[in-house]
Amino acid sequence: MPTLFRWLFYGYLGRALGTMITMLAIYVIIELFDKSRYLGNGMSFSILIEYILLKIPFMVSEFMPVILLISASIYVSEISHHQELAAIRAAGLGINKLLIPLLSIGLLAALLNIAIAEWVTPTTNQRLDIIERVNIHKQADPHRGIQWLKDGHRLYRLTPLTDNRFAMLMIQTDEKGAWIKRVDAARAHYVDGKWILNDVHISQPSIEEGMQLTHKERVTFTSDIGPDSADPPSPRHMRFSELYRYAKNLERAGLSAGSFVLTLNKKLSTPVACIIMVLLAVALSMNMGSRITATSWGLISAISLGLLFYVFGNASSLLAGGERLSAAYSAWLPNLVFGGLAGFLILHREGK
Repeated sequence: MPTLFRWLFYGYLGRALGTMITMLAIYVIIELFDKSRYLGNGMSFSILIEYILLKIPFMVSEFMPVILLISASIYVSEISHHQELAAIRAAGLGINKLLIPLLSIGLLAALLNIAIAEWVTPTTNQRLDIIERVNIHKQADPHRGIQWLKDGHRLYRLTPLTDNRFAMLMIQTDEKGAWIKRVDAARAHYVDGKWILNDVHISQPSIEEGMQLTHKERVTFTSDIGPDSADPPSPRHMRFSELYRYAKNLERAGLSAGSFVLTLNKKLSTPVACIIMVLLAVALSMNMGSRITATSWGLISAISLGLLFYVFGNASSLLAGGERLSAAYSAWLPNLVFGGLAGFLILHREGK
C-alpha cells in the first residue's frame, strides 16, 4: 500500500468515525430528552435505553451519506489549509491520488450500509415499531391480537403464540354456507403459501356417528391467505429478497406496491449515495493554498448540501407515497441530482 494512500486513507477514516460518533451522540441526547417525557407513562427506563440502542443502526444507515459528506469536507479542507493538498499537486500527482483513498472509505461505508440495511435494521425496526406503538402511542400491538381471515370457503381464527406460530381454528363450509369441517390446531405457521399444522383435531358431521373426530400429528394445505393478510408487513421489516418478491406479488395481483418498491430501491441507492457524497465533498472543499475563507465556505456548503440531500430524499419519498412520482425514480432522484452536481464541480475545477 503506497504511503500517500495509507496516509489519506487513515486520515479520512479517523474523521469519518469522529463525525459518526459526534452525530450519534447528538442524536442520543436529543432522543433522551424527547422520549424521557414518556417515562412512568407506559415506558420504563430500560425500555427507553433499549429504544435508543435499537435506533442507532437505523440512524447510521440513514445518515451514512451525510456523515461521509461532512467528514470528507472537513478532511479535505484541513489538508488544503495546511498546504498538503498543494504539495500533492505540485508533485505532479493527479486528483485520482486524492480520490482513490477517499472513495475506498466511501466503498467500505457503502458495504457497511448494505450489511446494516439487510441484516440488522429489518429486525431492530420490528421491535422499534412495537415500542412506539405500545409504549409511546398507547395502541394495541397488532401481533398480539386475534385475527380472523377468510379464504374462499374457509374461515380462520389465529391466536398468536411465539415465533410466528399460531393456535388455529378453521371452519370449512360448502357453497351454501353449511359447515362441513372444523379443524383445531395447537400450533400452525405459514411458509411459502402453505399452512403447516401440528397436533390437529378434525371434527366433521357424520350421518352414522353424528360427529366424526380424528386426530393427526401434522396437516399441510395450500392457501393464498397468511397471517400478513390482515396486517400487511412493513417494508422497514423486510430484507431485499423479501421486498422484491412481495412487490412482484402485489403487482401481479394488480395492487399498489409503491412503498415496497421505494424501500427496495433505497436499499440500493443509499450505498451509491455514499460514493457520490465523497465526490461532492472533494469538489466543494478542494482548493489550492491556505485561504481560510474559501475553506470555510467549502465546509459550510458541504454541511448545507448534506441537510438538503436528506430533506430532498424525504420530499421525494413523500411524493412517491402520494403517487406523484414513480417509487423507483423518487429513490434515485437525489443521487441523480447530487451526482450530477458533484461531477460538474470536479470537471469544472480540474478544467481551470
